[in-house]
Amino acid sequence: MARDEARLEAAQAALQSLVAAKLRFLVPMSIIFMVGYIGLTVIAGFAKGLLGVKIVGSLNLGFALIGLNYVLSWALALVYERIANKIFDPLASRAAASGRRSAA
Repeated sequence: MARDEARLEAAQAALQSLVAAKLRFLVPMSIIFMVGYIGLTVIAGFAKGLLGVKIVGSLNLGFALIGLNYVLSWALALVYERIANKIFDPLASRAAASGRRSAA
């Protein structure tokens, strides 16, 4: 009985460490994305003249910021993929193994 409780506590601890690790990375990444996305929307709504400033040829600041928003999204996705492979996947495997041992 005590062994089952110890295994269950180990499984819960492994799961809590996975959730904590995900929150440690995902909250800042989500904030970065939302600031970029909502910031561009706010600028588009309140500073239309600023977005119309020509940078090079017919490329204006608005199109450049939209392009940077796409680059930001892809960069965050690639960073997440690397972090998931390096940190989250081993933690998830450990949590799943702990859960299987406690269920057996």
